[in-house]
Amino acid sequence: MKLPVQLEKLHQVADAAAIQFETSADMVFEPCGLILETPQMEQQYWCTPANVVTFASTGGDGVHYSYLKDFVSANGALPIIMTLPSADENNLVIAESFEEFFNLGYYVGWYSLEQLVYQEEEAIGYFTEPDEEHHDDAESRLEYMREALQMRPVPPQMARLAKLREQYFDLLLIAELPE
Repeated sequence: MKLPVQLEKLHQVADAAAIQFETSADMVFEPCGLILETPQMEQQYWCTPANVVTFASTGGDGVHYSYLKDFVSANGALPIIMTLPSADENNLVIAESFEEFFNLGYYVGWYSLEQLVYQEEEAIGYFTEPDEEHHDDAESRLEYMREALQMRPVPPQMARLAKLREQYFDLLLIAELPE
């Protein structure tokens, strides 16, 4: 399967970062909440939509990130989905592109994005500035990503998430809750 261009770029950045940080490419951004799935996986959990490809996980509670496969948009959109197997709301469209997804983690990474489902107001605030308690590992790797991917700070906003849900959520093929 051919990778989307921006995901291919992320893998190239991870390959280079792995050498600098002396770890594997799939785990190099783990301190930032982004463990790369290589190869990408289809259908990871019962609640993972059937028409997505998982490209990363956070390493906590099964939370993972996917993109819609076989999706063609006139504006080049490739919606990014966050799946939370332990939550009442299992799937959230969190970005319209990889670029937007990368920018969401500009200050603090991606590990706490799941809090958008549990404590939305606190989560929105958390993503608007650096976390002074962030470990040096996470901060140095985020800095590497910021430069390599030319990221800019675009924290999540509830109005934006609502718009993404309206535009893309109905495209997801989600199985019924198992009995």
